[in-house]
Formats: sequence, structure tokens, C-alpha cells
Amino acid sequence: MKRRAIFLIGVYLVCTLSGRFSPRALSQSTERKVLLPLVISASRYSFLVAGHTYGVPGSDDLGLHPPFKALFPQINANSLSFGVLTGDVVVEGTIARWDEIDADLAQLFFPVFFAVGNHDMSNRELFVARYGPTYYSFEYHGDLFIVLDGELDACNVSGDQMAFLQEVLGSSKARNVFLFVHKLIWVIEGTPYYVLRAQLNGSKGYDFQGNFWIEVEPLLRDLNAQVYVVAGDVGAPWAMPLFYEQDGNLHLVASGMGGSEEENFLIFDVDPEGVQIRARRLDGQPLNRGTIEAYDLAYNSGVQ
Repeated sequence: MKRRAIFLIGVYLVCTLSGRFSPRALSQSTERKVLLPLVISASRYSFLVAGHTYGVPGSDDLGLHPPFKALFPQINANSLSFGVLTGDVVVEGTIARWDEIDADLAQLFFPVFFAVGNHDMSNRELFVARYGPTYYSFEYHGDLFIVLDGELDACNVSGDQMAFLQEVLGSSKARNVFLFVHKLIWVIEGTPYYVLRAQLNGSKGYDFQGNFWIEVEPLLRDLNAQVYVVAGDVGAPWAMPLFYEQDGNLHLVASGMGGSEEENFLIFDVDPEGVQIRARRLDGQPLNRGTIEAYDLAYNSGVQ
């Protein structure tokens, strides 16, 4: 497989896992081996993000959304470094469903991380037993990746998870910070984003009085880095398919699947010049509005 990165130092860690790689759960399973490159360089890399991957609400499919799986050969041809599934990976947290997810993900050529959604947490104990902690961080190519569990406190980042976030960000010297969470935790009453509440897959489990803008956003804003907060609770037929808004160094992004016309996944291309985000519709058609940047607050709030 051709790799886009120029390796100055190539070291490979052999990790054992079931369907995904977790930096804090390497001993959870021995079902699959992944070679994860540790690269010290300033070269290019790309990764995938996909939200609401169980697909259409009410579907009987045990595994990942079939139109998404059908694109795996094309996805594997992109030489991606890893993927992140931004929640609602399964419709219900059962052994059979997680077994099917692991089998589906074994078809990909790269490791996959989970950011848990409300459906995934219908059996929190099972998830943790299989995959380990629900919030964690890792670094790659000088960039920081943070996975949060928005289901612990109804979209609030609090308690031990807030302490974890403060510690990780406080020691970061990353040029880019990517923060993944299932729900759109920036949709808060009293802000311009509150209008998006009707464009979500659902409002259950949301706290529209949450602490994102009061406690989390200031931590991100103070960083000398571009920060991407990426959520996955969209993509159903009644919800928006995409969202992107930039405010200074803060980029708010949402993408998902589940039966909407423009259901999609994202490819992040990172190089020394910056980050580009490509949205790919599952039906192979171009985006109605051309680029993800066109799916901004004005468009999704009906202003345009």
C-alpha cells in the first residue's frame, strides 16, 4: 500500500485489538493485529471521520451502514492513517452487534477509534470491557487527538473528564488539535447555534444549557493551534447532513449518515500548510453546495 508520508524514522508497533485500536486498551483483545506507524516528520497524512454509522433508524442491519461498507474498497485506496467513528456505531450495545462491527472494521486497512454515542452507551459496561476507556487522547505527527464521552453528563464535560481535558490541553504544543465527540455540544441556548437544535438527529440526552461555551471553549480558544471539534449526531433524513463553521482558531464540524440525501463521511487531509476537509457522499454524488464550508450556520439556520 502506497503511503503518502515521508518517513524520517519508521517504527511500527504491533497492537492487538478487536476491530479498532485504542491506545489505552491494548490488552482487551487478541482478535486482530494492526501495524501503526510512529513517524517523526512534518509530512502529510489523512484520516477518516464517520458519524452515526449504524445508519438508518429502525434498520435491522447488525453492523455498519451498508452504503458506507460498500465504499470500503475506495476508502482503502486512500492510504489513510486511521479513522474515527463519532458515535452511534451500533443501534444497541449487544455482543452480537459489536461482534459484527468488529468484523466490518477488520476489512479496513487502518486502525479505527470510537467516540461513543448514546446508542453505544446503552450497555456501557460491555463497551468498556471490550474497548477500554471512553475518553482518551493520542498524538500523531505533532498533532493532538482527543476523544471525549459526551454521554457521561448529558453533553457537559465535567468531573474527571474535565480534569483530563485540562491536563491534556495544558501540556499540548500541537499545531492542530482534533476533538471528537458524538453530540453537537456547542448547540446551547442563548447562542447563535441554538437554532440548530431542530437539525439534530434527536434532542434526547442533550443539555441545551451545557458548559461548552462557558468552560470548554475558553480552553480551546487559548491554544496556539487550530482546533477542530468534530461531532457525528447528524445525517438522518430529518437532520442536516453537514455542518462547518469557523470562528478564529475554532472549527466546529458535524457529519453523519442515516438515510439523508447527502449522508456522508469526511476525509481530513493534514499537511504543514494546514487542514483540508473533504466530505464524501455515500451515493458518490458531489455535494449540493460544493464544499463542506458552504454548510455553515447561515445555511443550516435557513438564512440563505
